[in-house]
Amino acid sequence: MESSKKNRRKAIDCKLVEESVSNPGYFKYMITIQDVDGSISKHPAYGVDMQDAIKRLVRSENADMVVKVVERKQQFFLMALFAICIVIPLLGGYNAGENTSWWMILPLVTIVILFVSFGILDSYRSQNK
Repeated sequence: MESSKKNRRKAIDCKLVEESVSNPGYFKYMITIQDVDGSISKHPAYGVDMQDAIKRLVRSENADMVVKVVERKQQFFLMALFAICIVIPLLGGYNAGENTSWWMILPLVTIVILFVSFGILDSYRSQNK
């Protein structure tokens, strides 16, 4: 029965380190985690109690995994947006008939807006690191 269980990460130890000086009512815990491969690592976590600290640690690790996936797939999404910015105006220009001049500038405007917004988001993200 034990061999059919799926290997998972698990907390094997959690120790109260100290009470937070900057945030009264919160405590620092040192959580020892055993990974799937058997390696053991220690992570600091903060919370009002041990359960809250573990929950916060799991939530932050899940958020880190989502960020890694998004950063890996970022170029694909940019290329898809770029393709949409080209295809929609072409279809609109094809269906517009005689008055097609404003459809021709729409891809350029959309691409400029995308790259400016991407630059702003990237600089904001680098400031928060």
